[in-house]
Amino acid sequence: MTVRRVLRVMALVVVIAMTLILVTGCGFVADGPVGWVYTDTTMPVSMGTAQNGTKAGRGCIHSFFGAISIGNGSIETAMKDGGLKNVYTVNKENLSIFGTYTRQCTLVTGE
Repeated sequence: MTVRRVLRVMALVVVIAMTLILVTGCGFVADGPVGWVYTDTTMPVSMGTAQNGTKAGRGCIHSFFGAISIGNGSIETAMKDGGLKNVYTVNKENLSIFGTYTRQCTLVTGE
């Protein structure tokens, strides 16, 4: 290989690496440990006053490439989704796949 060809290959590797860093760095969820390739975690947020968690609901926010983010992850949305009047637990669920697609959901259990 010529020196010129080696430099071209090295430049291409650098451009690809920087592109991956830029694209994936924008789409990570912020709570808890984050895996660069894949994240699928659930973390506790709080406890409510309900006696048990027989029903469940969720509200989610979705992000694509860190450029577009849509959804409603509020506790109220999760309660409405599950038909809840009283809260037993509130948890947060995080999903990230290479930072290109991320989802953060509020999970509520209660009565």
